Amino acid sequence: MKLQLKLHAGRPDRPVVLLIHGLNMNNYFWLDPEKCQVLGGLAPLTVFLADVVAKPENTLSFGSPAPHIRGLWTRLQEEGFSLASWTQGKPLGQIQAAMNELAAVLATVRQRWPGVKIFLVGHSRGGLIARRFLQQEEHGGIAGLVTICSPHAGSGMATFTRYLKPAGTFLKKIIPVKSKAALAQALERLSFFLQSPAIAELEPGSEFMASLQQAPLPRPIRKLSFGGTSPALFHVTVRLPTGSHRTIRFPDLLAAAVPSNRLPKELTPGLGDALVSAESAQLPGGAHYNFPVNHVKAAYDSEVHRVILDFLS
Repeated sequence: MKLQLKLHAGRPDRPVVLLIHGLNMNNYFWLDPEKCQVLGGLAPLTVFLADVVAKPENTLSFGSPAPHIRGLWTRLQEEGFSLASWTQGKPLGQIQAAMNELAAVLATVRQRWPGVKIFLVGHSRGGLIARRFLQQEEHGGIAGLVTICSPHAGSGMATFTRYLKPAGTFLKKIIPVKSKAALAQALERLSFFLQSPAIAELEPGSEFMASLQQAPLPRPIRKLSFGGTSPALFHVTVRLPTGSHRTIRFPDLLAAAVPSNRLPKELTPGLGDALVSAESAQLPGGAHYNFPVNHVKAAYDSEVHRVILDFLS
């Protein structure tokens, strides 16, 4: 099995941390968010980390991230941990495919650092990959599991894909003509993504979610989880032909297309991070923390990093 595997050797007295990215992402989620594309390839991951720019120079702007933001890979590297991560070969495939890859990665990690404790850290679906693996496969040497905004009870957003069509139509109307081609292509990719088998597994009533609840994690494994309570996932500032600017925020755009009595917890301030509810993000049997961040910012939040470092140490 040929995998895009990244390894970093830290101090010999530190454990190894194996980082697992989420759905439709890649290894750059941990290493370099500028190179991790989202929104159907329309923008880099940093759009989910950005602050609003009042008057952008470009026709279409997603804002700019704060200069001090650092990824978890960088933070752990600074603290001397040995690290491993890989790009999943089928980021839109079913979780079983990613589990097979995780087994191969763990074999390499164990060979590279024999006898050293291993911690698994998964963001979003990456946490479910790790949890399911630990339920079914050999877990020798694995000391703990950390999940960041993982939908352990499923995500209601997986059933709300039909509401994205009117949101996309609205965007096409207000965005200048020269930007519409890229937007149309991005929406087409998003549509393909939202209809993938991987999304179906994340629905609360799916067969996968039912099976996930049936088996507890091995008792010796320590557990830690995080949830986000800010559904402000991203914003787009558009310069109109008149010279004025308009900022559109997600989930405001999507929430406007959903009947008020059907707005899911994922999109409700204080209850979700735009894609996963704080309630669903809780890993059974472990310590859990909620922070006022969105689904992606949770993995870049300095307070989240602090709690993870305490847990690993």
